[in-house]
Amino acid sequence: MTAPVGEVHVRLDSIQQVTSRHRKDLGDVASLAKSMADVGLINPVTLTPDGRLIAGARRVAAAQMLGWDSIPARHVASLDDASKALHAERDENTQRKAMTPEELVSLGKALEALEHPAAVARKAAGVRAGGRARHGLPPASGPAGPQAEGGIEGVVAAALGTSRTTYRRAKTVVAAAYDDTATPEERLIAQAALADMNTTGKVSGNYDRIRRARDSRLGPPVQTRMGDAAAQRRAMAAAIPALAGICRGLNQIEPINTDITTREAAQWVDGLSDARRTLESLIKRLKEFTNAQA
Repeated sequence: MTAPVGEVHVRLDSIQQVTSRHRKDLGDVASLAKSMADVGLINPVTLTPDGRLIAGARRVAAAQMLGWDSIPARHVASLDDASKALHAERDENTQRKAMTPEELVSLGKALEALEHPAAVARKAAGVRAGGRARHGLPPASGPAGPQAEGGIEGVVAAALGTSRTTYRRAKTVVAAAYDDTATPEERLIAQAALADMNTTGKVSGNYDRIRRARDSRLGPPVQTRMGDAAAQRRAMAAAIPALAGICRGLNQIEPINTDITTREAAQWVDGLSDARRTLESLIKRLKEFTNAQA
């Protein structure tokens, strides 16, 4: 088997962490192995420079099943490289098994760790998000640049094919399920939420279950309020045009492409439902204010 141009072959026994660190369930590896035997490996596995596996546990397992000694691989040295590699892999749907939210969190943490040294270096240099111009630096290149919207978490979430909010909430659910300091009742609720999240792919509802359990013990968090009229005007002046533009773009998503997975659709429903609840609450308060002033 010949590796595609720009890729290298690595020995399977040299790859570290091939026991599905991120994957909990490899699924039907036999079908993937048959596909690889028939048409080859479309996308190489993704490794760090020292040979740690970032993405491709199922492909490695299938290659082992086929008796291969080596496998095509790409090495990534930064979050930018890893993000581009994962975007390419999401385009391959043949014999693909979607990751559970917990598996995505595990992979996301590995990607965050990959970017950590660069983030430390930027901090040491005094460069902050949004501050490149003040330091005479050019804008960060590509969607995975260090100044991308949402920071490292936002870039990682985009590479994983989800929103920053969904990724952070999934991380909260996973952390709560394995939190040894939680009460037994909270642990049971969190573990049930994790199991349901992995089965259904629904993140927000299970995140809310954990938040309600926490609030029942600690009380609801203190909500900050924007009461100043000038601040409210600035917020509305910035938000309304941005929301109008977003809505115009979203209105073009019709019909839903059949290549979209049900898990992706569920994640989008979660994110949009959160935004809808926020907007509906604000519209209700504005109508009440208008009626009271009439």
